[in-house]
Amino acid sequence: MHSRAGIVLAGGFARRFGDRDKTLAEFRGRPLIVHAVEPLRAVVERVVVSCRREQRPAFEPVLSDVEYRPDPTPDAGPLAGLDAALEGLEAETVAVTSADRPLVPAGLYRSLLDSLSKEGVVIRADGIDQPVPAVFETRALRRAVTEQRSNGTRRLRAVLDALDCTTLDGETITRQWGEDVLADVNTQADLDRLEE
Repeated sequence: MHSRAGIVLAGGFARRFGDRDKTLAEFRGRPLIVHAVEPLRAVVERVVVSCRREQRPAFEPVLSDVEYRPDPTPDAGPLAGLDAALEGLEAETVAVTSADRPLVPAGLYRSLLDSLSKEGVVIRADGIDQPVPAVFETRALRRAVTEQRSNGTRRLRAVLDALDCTTLDGETITRQWGEDVLADVNTQADLDRLEE
């Protein structure tokens, strides 16, 4: 059993980004998805990318040593993608992120992993517990995802309601790792701002 695994959620359609796949948008010379995978790879034994089936051929040339778990139902929401990624995953703990957070360093994942004492560790930013980047006990996360999906929930944040998580202060995180460490890219303007 792998004791630590990582999941990158990459299957969203990102309609606000325009007519191209934002996970492949260039950021500092490499696709966003690469910026999400590489820091995880430094701290876990196994990385799983949850994506749409049609994304995989575009990901394979830029990503190596990852497993792909296609969303069984495209556009079913991030919770469905997480559920697919968890299927068959043998790991005690799992770090979860999204492909649109290019500035999360390996050191932050290490801090999250080291802080795990309950069912999960999340960051509270702007008064809201963030489901990514975060670390969870795999068994507890799987239970919470199953529970929320059976209720018809699609939102990733809903799993946090079903878990006993340690909360880290977002201001402390940004002081240590940089103001934009938790920034996500939703639009081309977001990406351009981070490039500055």
